[in-house]
Amino acid sequence: MYLPGTLIPVSKEHLQNIDQILDPMFLLEGMQLRQVTQLLGIEAHTVQNWVKRGFVDSPVKKLYNRDKFIRLAVLNYFKDVFSLEGIISLLNMARQDSTVYTAFCALLSVSPVDPIRAETKLNDIIDKVVDAQKFDYGITSREQVKKLLTILYTAHLSIVMKKEAERLLTEI
Repeated sequence: MYLPGTLIPVSKEHLQNIDQILDPMFLLEGMQLRQVTQLLGIEAHTVQNWVKRGFVDSPVKKLYNRDKFIRLAVLNYFKDVFSLEGIISLLNMARQDSTVYTAFCALLSVSPVDPIRAETKLNDIIDKVVDAQKFDYGITSREQVKKLLTILYTAHLSIVMKKEAERLLTEI
């Protein structure tokens, strides 16, 4: 597990208090672009583009402070789900990026890691579906078929959830 939007490894317990992780990183004035891109796992031109487009404030003395870093992390984390403009709309709702990010991390720390499988008993359902079909296990093993169906169903759920998130975003 990583701190959302970053390559910083964390345990679920660490998400309860991300200040313990972030505070030491910002004891000085901020981070250079190279450090930011390494921690976020994105290219420098991406960060520069987001700054140029006004999604993130320009660095001061070429240094990114905690608030800019968090905004970049949020943009990076949700960029595959929402448009960048949509993410900014969400952040602008509260105008408290750091507090929203901290709350989001706290939410992740107490929520189930895989609520879909836990609630739906997906593995049991897939077993029943596979049992009801006539797969040729000489071609593909039962475990591979189950894995394939799990991947397809998970992708389906991501599509459904993305559409729901987009619908909720339009209500803001």
